[in-house]
Parts: sequence; C-alpha cells; structure tokens
Amino acid sequence: MSRKKAIVLSISIVLLCLCTLGITLGYLTKTMFGEKEVSIVTGTLKVDFEDSNFLSLDNATPMSDRKGQELEPYTFTITNTGNITAYYQIGFEEDPGNTLNTRYVKMRMTGDNGYDSDIMSRDNFQEILLNEQALEVNETVTYQLWMWLDEDADNSVQGTIYKSKVVVNAQSSPYENRYCYENGFTNLADCMLVMERESGSVEEAKEMIAAKGTPDFSKIAPEVSYQEVTTNMNNENGVITTTQHFTLGKGYTKDESTGMFTLTDYHNNSLTEEYLDYYTCGSTAGTITTCSIMYQIKKFATTTDSGGNITYRVTKAVRHTMEESETSVASSGLYAAEDDQGTSYYYRGAIKNNYVSFAGFIWRIIRQNGDGSIRMIYSGTSPSSTGSATSIVSSVYNSKYWDPTYVGYKYSENFSLHETENSTTTYNSFRENTNYYFGEEYEFDESSKKFHLTGEMIQGKWSEVGEDAITSYPYTCFSTNSTGTCNVMFQVTGYTNGYTAIVKPISYSSIDYNSILQNITDSTIKEEIDAWYEENILSKTDEEGNKWSSYLSDEVFCNDRSLYSGSGYLLSPTSYFYSYRRVANLKTPSLSCSQELDRFTVDSSNGNGELDYPIGLITADEASMAGGVLSAVNTRYYLYTGQNYWTLSPYHFNPGNSHAYVWNVSPTGSLDVTWIEGALGVRPVINIKSDVQITSGDGSAAHPFQLSLLTDSFE
Repeated sequence: MSRKKAIVLSISIVLLCLCTLGITLGYLTKTMFGEKEVSIVTGTLKVDFEDSNFLSLDNATPMSDRKGQELEPYTFTITNTGNITAYYQIGFEEDPGNTLNTRYVKMRMTGDNGYDSDIMSRDNFQEILLNEQALEVNETVTYQLWMWLDEDADNSVQGTIYKSKVVVNAQSSPYENRYCYENGFTNLADCMLVMERESGSVEEAKEMIAAKGTPDFSKIAPEVSYQEVTTNMNNENGVITTTQHFTLGKGYTKDESTGMFTLTDYHNNSLTEEYLDYYTCGSTAGTITTCSIMYQIKKFATTTDSGGNITYRVTKAVRHTMEESETSVASSGLYAAEDDQGTSYYYRGAIKNNYVSFAGFIWRIIRQNGDGSIRMIYSGTSPSSTGSATSIVSSVYNSKYWDPTYVGYKYSENFSLHETENSTTTYNSFRENTNYYFGEEYEFDESSKKFHLTGEMIQGKWSEVGEDAITSYPYTCFSTNSTGTCNVMFQVTGYTNGYTAIVKPISYSSIDYNSILQNITDSTIKEEIDAWYEENILSKTDEEGNKWSSYLSDEVFCNDRSLYSGSGYLLSPTSYFYSYRRVANLKTPSLSCSQELDRFTVDSSNGNGELDYPIGLITADEASMAGGVLSAVNTRYYLYTGQNYWTLSPYHFNPGNSHAYVWNVSPTGSLDVTWIEGALGVRPVINIKSDVQITSGDGSAAHPFQLSLLTDSFE
C-alpha cells in the first residue's frame, strides 16, 4: 500500500486585539487571507500585523523533521506603532471539522527576538503557542512557522483534514495565564511543571521534561553568539591607568560563545616602550588574563609623585569588545536531574514564569526538590528590582579569611602552629614601588595569635632588596610598618622577578582536614541571614494568621567542603574543593551533597542539624544549572541581577595571598570566585513545602504566584 497520504492543511490568519486603557474597550477582530498588512487602532495602542506568504500543506506526505524544516516557512511580523507597551500572545484556532490526529502535525516557530519553540507536535500545547510577550514602542518582531506531517504518521491519516488559523492577541496590560486554575492544578509544585508546555497531567509534564536530557553546562543559557567590535580610544587623562604593573600579552584569542577575550604569551610587568602594541585586560593581577574588554596599547605616558610613585596612563588604545549577534532561548525552561531525595526539576535560562510573592517579598523559583518542595531565591520587594535591591544586605562571607576552615557556613578554629609543614608557593601581590620590611627572625604571640618580625630588619622594594632578604632577612609580613603584625608569616626562599617571590608560609592554622569540617561558629554571612529571617519571617503571619515560617520546608543547603586536591588544612599547596572540579573543570554540576557535615539543615534527621532556621544560599552548582558559566557574560538568565552576590560553595584556598575563596555570581551574570572578606550581595534561599497552594497569579513578573496553606485555594 502506498505511503502517500492526502492531507489538507490550510492556514488563515486572524488578528485579535484587546485594548485596555484603564477600562476594557472590547474586542476588535479582523480575518485575513494572505493580505499583506492590517492595522488595528484603539486609543494609544496600535499593533501592525504583516504576513509575507501563505502556508499551505495540501496532499501532504510524511517527512522527517529535517525535511520539514526545509519547507518554506510562513512568516509574519508584529510591530508596535503606538505609544504604549503592547503585550501579545500567539495561538492557534482550529477548524471544528478537523479529522486529523494533531499528534501527527509537527511544527516549529522561531523569532528574530531569539524565541525558538523547538520541534513539537501540535498536541504539545492548547490554544496558546507563545505566551505573553512585551513589545515596546516602535519595536518589531518577525516569526517564522514551519508545519509538516510527521514521518511516523500511519495509514489512519489518509483522507483526513486539518485546518487552523494563527491568532495574535494584543493588549495594553499583561496577561495572566489561567491554565493551572482552569485545569485544576492548584498546587504550586504541580503548576510549575504542567505550565512548561501546558501538559495535561503532572506525569506527562515530568516525562516531557525528562526527555529533554541534560543540557551542555559549558554553555550559558540562553545561548548567545558574539562578534568582535573595535573602537579607537584617545584620552590624555588615561583610557586605563595603574600605579602597578599590567598583565600584558603579545596576542589574544576570543570565544564567540562566551564573548570573552584571553591573553596569549603574557607577562606581568611595568609599562615600557617595548610593550607598545601589546594587549591587556587593564588588570594588574597576574591571574586576570580573561576579560570582556581587551585593549591594544598604542601610546602611554607616566607621572611620578613626590613619593616616587609612578602612575602609568594608556592615552591611546584600540578597544576590543564583543557584541551579541544571535540569541537562542531554546535552552530555556525546566530540566530534570537527580538530587539526594529523588528527581529535581530546575529552571534554566531566560525564565519568565518563576516569580513568587511570599512574606511581602519577591522570590524566583530555582527548582523543585526531589521531595516536591520548592526552592526559591530572594529577589527584592518588587518584580522589577535589580542590582542591590535584589539582596537583603551587602556583606562579607566571613570576616576571617586566612585558613581553609573559613569557607564554612559554620567553621571551627582548632588550630596549631605550622612552622615547617607548609610547602613553598608563589607570592605575586607586591605593590611595585612600595618599601616592605624584612627581618632576621619572627615571633608568634600566643594571646593575639598573630606574627611579627624581630631582630635586625631591612626595608626596601622587593626588586631592590630581594636577594639580601633571601640570604639574611628571610621573614616578612609584607608590611610597610616595622611593628606590623600578620596572620601568616612568610619566609622568602627565592627571587623570580621584581614582583614575584618564592615563599613558604608559616601559619597558625587548622590541625587537620577533619577539623575544618566541624561546625562550631557562625560565619558572618550566616549571622546576616539569620538576623534577616528573625525580623522578616519568624514571627510574621499571612492574612489568615498563619506564620510565614509554617510554609517552609527543612531542606539541605550544601556547603560542599569535599576536597579535590591539596591537604584541605595546610596553607600550601593550594587546596581546591570539589565544586572547582565539577563546575569549573568538568562542567558537570550536581544537586547531591556528599558529606554529612556539609548538609546544613535544622533537623538532624536529614542533615547535620546545624541551622537555626531553614534558610541559606544558592550553590554554585545550582547557578551553573540555571545557565551561569565561569567567566562567561550572561545577562539574560533569571539569576542575573547586575550585582555581585554570594553562593554557598567553597572554591579554594590560595596560598599566594593566604585567602579563602568562595563562588559568586558576578555583575555580568558570569560565575566567578572572590576572597571571602569582600563585601557582596546576600540573596537568601528558602524552600516552600510541597503541598502549598496557589491563590492567584501565573508566575510572571506582572502576576507572581500568591500562596496559601489552604487546600484548593486558587481563585
């Protein structure tokens, strides 16, 4: 029997514009059959709709997805020519006389705004294909739609018919998606799953999400392509300036998937004529060789102050930047991964329906935990909050930083004196024109637990006195004060160049690796979060008199101090914690927490029982799964705020400057690491119980989910 099927698929176009200007003005409807342009005008809302060709699949035969996407697409353009923001939806209106099973109708729609529906069958959604989209004044968006008959269609489709119309609804106020309410999904955990593709059941939604597989965590989400742009810069006051050495490279490479440049064949040195035409990130740190703005030095000048300190000013340069050339939101949405309690469903990419209003604040859903509870991150007092407004405070992670134990959300100071156990390491934090003190001997003060120099001393720049220091005055705090004290004493053992020394740390630090895992003292950031919880959550109630705290579930916050390399307690060699391996190296983040002492909970039945309240921080793994990548700009995923803020994940202990480091999300949205005594934003994370109900809202910024403890409470 022939495989050829006689299928009639015709598309007609309807533009339906609902205009609301304080009051409802009613519906205006226009039916178009291949017309080139139609304008609907009411008040100050004006949306133009233009189609360029007519899509018709008559006598269609089954074909592969590849061939289906090679067909000529139906193209239509929407333009806002009014003077207020328009909100539109794109949907389908089907002929009641259709006889074809819609699961055999395959389709894909893309937009030049980055939208990509992915390949789907018609029965993957109800009437609405693309939910609420904002269209600013004078903004235009063009969509292309492909439809074809699935190659798996069987003989039952012969002689059947399918007709539908593309429907664009536009209005002047945001829509509220009533899908969950209209289909009986009143539970928040259930609603977030079925809304992914408006699934008919929770199990169907879970199967669909699981079928997506595991995304590529080496790429940001949504994915962005970049192209290089160069600009000539001239400024006699300095395009970039420094009083120290630059990191300078003979060349650079660029990554068009991350928008970042990386120096090649680079050196740390003072700026001299030999470095003209070299490239720099404008950084004085030897470790900063990757950046989003690269400069090629063309001309420079120097000035010297009365103290002999030199300032270097690059007065002419070619600035290299990367501009976005293409965006894909296909990688955005819900994905599945295992945690220690079961299957977790996490949001990734440019998410617009994970807003929750709870306890008087706005939160963004991170994921559904394996037990069905919902993990959320603080996002301010308004859905439009950005920057510092999305944090409760700016704070150090910990005010102490000179031992690996201080990466702990709680830590232990079980210390002993290590005068010979630490190995040699590189110190490159010199200020080039600064005079440091070096001494014959040192002492450790048992009462203050600090070191200081004793005996004869010399003072000078490292480039001038380095050899004498190594020979006769090997101890230093790298202090400009002869009586200065330090948490770590350094013994200089080798000279590399004028700004790099080989040193051996002498420390009063943890006695062994197990000691850094003991949870005795609260970190500074835990104190800040607990104080905020006590003031804003603990005793406050909802309108029904229920305590906000009664909505919360006691879930694990993973302060993963599992060790990848190093001793974990000595200051050198470098100790790397396992999040470095997973997130930075392998790009394989995990939602599991391997060590019992790192599993922070209130109750000891499911963790370490060391929390006072069920509140914590996001992990670097969760930020990676959301779409963040180390050193890769990402301003489109839902964790981007334009501010630096902390995670709960330790990165490493750097022996070169005796600082502990923890992961953070940077102001560009990239994953980053910083020393723990830096002041960054604090965004608390809580977990909502799995049986909490929705009273209203659809998770959008315009209509955040409102919650209740009552059963079946969706209005």
